[in-house]
Amino acid sequence: MRIFVVDDEPSILQLCRKVLTSRGHVVEGFARGQEVLSRLGVESADLLVADYKMPDLDGLELVRRARALRPELRVLMITGHGTRVVIEAAQAAGVDGILVKPFTSNELAEAVSTATTPRPA
Repeated sequence: MRIFVVDDEPSILQLCRKVLTSRGHVVEGFARGQEVLSRLGVESADLLVADYKMPDLDGLELVRRARALRPELRVLMITGHGTRVVIEAAQAAGVDGILVKPFTSNELAEAVSTATTPRPA
């Protein structure tokens, strides 16, 4: 599976790359939302793993713009702000899964699996 990961924290990008690559996925990392949107304009991915809070573009706006470019794109939102308000906002934006930081390698792998499970027809 081709996965784009966007997070402004280098340690999170590194962890996601390491864990997901070791499970056979092709992973590309981005530090800014605008970077991943530019790539999605010319290249598709199966899953976008996006941080909720980034300096250039918040995660919810990123999801809206990414889905405008690629409606079939699945999205896993990661956040250090696992409040009810944040989770409800992410769900309302149509994300396919939410993962609260800090998380383990196994929790990341499980969240990716859940987020990419085919939607019911």
